[in-house]
This record gives sequence, structure tokens and C-alpha cells, in this order.
Amino acid sequence: MKKRLTELKSLLKKLGFIGVIPFVFWPLFFLAVSFFVYKTEYELSMENIESRTVIETNDVAEDFNDYINNVTLIVDTASETVNDMITQGDSADDVQAYLERKSLHLNSIMSGDTKGIYGYVMGQYVDGDKWVPDAGYVPTERVWYKEAMNANGTKVVIDPYIDARTGKLVVTAAKLLSDKKSVISIDIWLSRMQQMTEDVAGDNPEQEVMIIDEGGTVIAHSIPDEVGKNYRETEEADNKKIYIGLRKSGGRVYMVKYNGEDYLFCPKKISDTWTVITMTSAEPVMRDVRQLTRVVMLSSFLGILITLGIVYSMTNQKLKLMNSDDNVDCIANIYMAMHKVDLDTRHLEVVACKDPRTAKIVADDKGTADEIMRNIASHMCDERSKSEVIDFMNLDTLDERIGPLSTISIEFLNVDHMWTRGRYIVAERRNDGTLKSVIWAVENIDTEKRSRDKLRYLAEIDQLTQINNRGSGEDKIRNALKTGDGGMFVLFDVDRFKSINDNFGHNTGDKVLMAIGEAMRKTFREKDIILRLGGDEFAAYTPTICSIEAGRPVINRLIHSIENIDIPELSGAIVNISVGAAFYLPDDNFSFEELYKHADSCTYESKKTKGSFVTFYQNASDF
Repeated sequence: MKKRLTELKSLLKKLGFIGVIPFVFWPLFFLAVSFFVYKTEYELSMENIESRTVIETNDVAEDFNDYINNVTLIVDTASETVNDMITQGDSADDVQAYLERKSLHLNSIMSGDTKGIYGYVMGQYVDGDKWVPDAGYVPTERVWYKEAMNANGTKVVIDPYIDARTGKLVVTAAKLLSDKKSVISIDIWLSRMQQMTEDVAGDNPEQEVMIIDEGGTVIAHSIPDEVGKNYRETEEADNKKIYIGLRKSGGRVYMVKYNGEDYLFCPKKISDTWTVITMTSAEPVMRDVRQLTRVVMLSSFLGILITLGIVYSMTNQKLKLMNSDDNVDCIANIYMAMHKVDLDTRHLEVVACKDPRTAKIVADDKGTADEIMRNIASHMCDERSKSEVIDFMNLDTLDERIGPLSTISIEFLNVDHMWTRGRYIVAERRNDGTLKSVIWAVENIDTEKRSRDKLRYLAEIDQLTQINNRGSGEDKIRNALKTGDGGMFVLFDVDRFKSINDNFGHNTGDKVLMAIGEAMRKTFREKDIILRLGGDEFAAYTPTICSIEAGRPVINRLIHSIENIDIPELSGAIVNISVGAAFYLPDDNFSFEELYKHADSCTYESKKTKGSFVTFYQNASDF
């Protein structure tokens, strides 16, 4: 040993200070390079998986929100109808019959996700599925009734509890009616939400999906055994870390070591108290990073030239990973086609394309991105959607339309009459924030769209008359007022409608209301908005009709059509209506509520005249 030390000292003396530097510098340099490669690869890989996880979580949360919102819309619609029935003096049996009809519609659309609508009305328990509870069942002591009472008229989604009828865990949407003691509710089986989480996770073996409430209870989980556990109170350390991380994250992506491996958790709120979380394993990325680092460290000791080659290769890889294409590639498999557009050069690059017709158009067309995308829209869109899609795809206005957002989308029918979603995704921005490049992505949403439209139809249409209900109709009128075209608002009700119910029966009364709905459809134009406000009260809005001269023939046709309603049970009795009409001129700037008051005051005046009569609003001093 002493001899070797002597030889080493001799060698260092011969080399001198300059000669020793490479022996010290290069080992340190190789270690620094290895550390740099590890850190860079780790950060870029984590950014990549985090970006992909956020996109996937947003898509999952959107699906859950659509499902929950459609259910609460159904509760709103049913509550409005039952409120009207209570106001017009209908019995609890009438309400029971209505809930049975409504529940039958729901079961056909929601594929068994619910047993229907039920509630506590006029001191009685009513159930659209005809369930008769045990003698000891007290509706006012049930959680759905108490929570609705506490919400005081605001619809409420109640956290899971055990259903008295089935013994299963359910989530309930409920609403207190205007009499402050009646409640309408609908149960949703958690099995549906459980299936949704399992379906999402089934497409990615490295990912799990869960829904958790603020108290830490797992509502649904792609691992069924986890459902019902409370992650806040649990003794399982890993599950408790998930809940603690969620509370500290502020809605951002966070990492937790779970079962000895690193996982990314991406939370997204889907209601006031629920959060959907996607749980994605980071271990494959970490494994690749560690393997790459070992290769670099071993290769570095083969010599300076090999080390420089590795550094060059890693730098190239870093530049490639920093390009947003890698993030896009991670999600390209869910789209029919993805193309990257450089807004400076107007060059279109194929990222992925499963649709042969689009692929052929892109391959054959050698023009600019603007020309190619117009060509795609012209050949791939249904005639009804073509103009709107071409305007949406316009690259010249894209920067202004997308603004600070990361994506915008449009839904349209393709040439095969399938619903399709086109989406612009920001790929790169310049230093001043303007767009440099974008991704144009197209996906098939036909099944999702048609299912969503069925639920929306059920929520927006009055089931008796098959015209707009009050909520959807008034929203459409408010939007029409914003166009600046002006129009006529018509409000009317049936004279002595209660006597029709009393003398001829409620079934005959319902036939009168249905006949009025049919008369309105025949009288008004397709672009006009017609709605049933409730009971025997109806309304309509006719855009561009802004004078008495233009409006009177329309109302006269309506009166004539209603007076000629032929219902045998009426024994020849004529149905008369009292009509009020008010105009919203193109330069007017008052609210819909004010317009409604104008027409309502005219309706009141019309009631002073026997038989069908219309009064037009001209000046407030006239009333």
C-alpha cells in the first residue's frame, strides 16, 4: 500500500497541476451531467403526466356534472308542476297519478338508474313507482324531507344514505314546494355512478377514479371495496394521506406515496360537497427516469466522446419533450383526428387520424391550413352544420375567440348524421400571450349527445301539452330579447277554467289544455316561442312582430283556433281566453319581468269583457 501511494504521488508530480485537472473535472462533470439529465427528465415527465391527468379529470368531471345536473332539472320540473296542481286545487291522488306518468318517462330514459319520483304532498306520501311503505314509515322523519326543509325552497343534493325501501345506498335530489311543507324527491342509485368510475378506470390500468365528499366518505370508486370507507377517519395510513392531500391541495394536482409507489391525484369539484379524483400511477415514469439515469452514468465513464454524445442525445430529448406534441400524443387515441396548425406559417401537420376520409383530404390538398380545414368542413359536415363549422374553424378570428382559455369546442352533425365535437386546443403561445400553434381535434360524441338531449327534452318540455315549460320557455324569451330584433309577448289564460274541471272533470280539463297546446303550435311560427306557464296560463313570444297591426291577426287566429276546439265531453261549450299583448321594440332596454307585467295588466283588462278578447299594451297610464 505504501509503495502504491508513493507511485501515485510520483505520477501526480509528473502531470503537474494542469494535468491533474482533467482527472478531477471529468468525474465531477459526468456526475453533474447525470444529475442534470435525471432532474430534467423527471420534471418534464411529471409535467407530461400531470397535463394528461388534468385533461382526463376534466372530461370525467364533466360527465358526472351532466348526469347530476340533468337529475336536478327533473326535480325542478316536477316541483313546478306539483306546485301548480296544489294551487289549482288538485288532490293528492291527482299528484300521485302525475308522478306515476313522470316516473314511467324517467325509467325509459334513465335505464333503471332510479325508481322514479316520490314525495310528501298535502300531508300524504306519494310515490311514482307505487311503493307503499310500512306502517312505521314517517316521511317527515326521513333525511330527504329534513334536508329539503332546511334548504327552504332551494333544490338540494343529499349525501348518500340507506334507502328505507331497498336497503341500498342512494343519493337524493329534493326540493321544498311553495306551501313550505310539501317535498318532491328523486333517488339515484349509486350503482350508476359506481359503474361510471369503473368504466373510466377500465380504459387505463395505471389509473383509478373515485368520488369523495367533504367529510371523507367514498361515494364511488373504481375499486368497489373502497366504496363507503371514510378516508378522514380511517386507520389506513395511505387512504388518510389521500384525504389530507385533498384538503391541502386547493384543487391542484398533488402527489402521495400509496402502497409504496408515487401516485398523482387530480381533484375536480362536481357539486357543492363532492369531488371527483383521478389517481394515476407515476411509477412507470419514475422507472423510465431511473433506468435512463443509470444508462447515462455507466456510459459516461467510457470516455469523453461517448459522454458528449449522450449529453447531446439527452438535450435533443429534452427539446422534444418540451414540445407540446408529446402531451398531445398521450390523448390522441381518444380522437378521430388530430392536426397541429402553425399559425405563423399556416402549415397543417397530422398528429393522428383514424378517419380515412379526412386523411385522404389532407393528403390530397397541398394548400394552406386555412384551405385544407375549409375543405375538411365542406366534405365532412352535414349541410345544416357546414356554415357554422366553417366559421368556427376560421383561423383569422381564433386568437380573439379563444382569448385566455386553453380550449374551445363546437358540436355538429357530420355527413353520416352522427354528432361530432370539434375542439381547438392551445399548443403554444408567444411571449405576448397570442397563439403560436393550436391542435384541431375531432371526436365522435353521438351516443353521449343523444342521451343528453333526451334528458334535456324531458326537463324542458311540459309533459301534458308538449310545449315549453315555464323555466325553459322564459329562458328562451330572455335570450331572444337580447338579439335586438324586438317582438310581441302574448299572455293568456282560459276563462272560467275551474268550472270546466268542476262540471266536466279533470280529464276533460287536461284535454282542453292539450288542445290549446296544439292550437298554439298551429298558430305560431316555428321560430316563435310558445310555453305553458302553469295551470291554464300560457304565453308566446313572436320575434320581429312589433306593432298592433302586425300582431292582431296572429292573436285573432289563435282565438279562432281555440274557440273551435272540438272536445265531445264539452257538449258544445266554447273555450274563451283573455289575452294581453305587449311589445318589445328593437331599441327597448327593459327586463323580461317588466315586459311580463305589461302583458299581465292587459290580460286583467281583457277579463272585464265577456268572451275571448285581447288588450294591447300602449301606455302605462291606460292601466
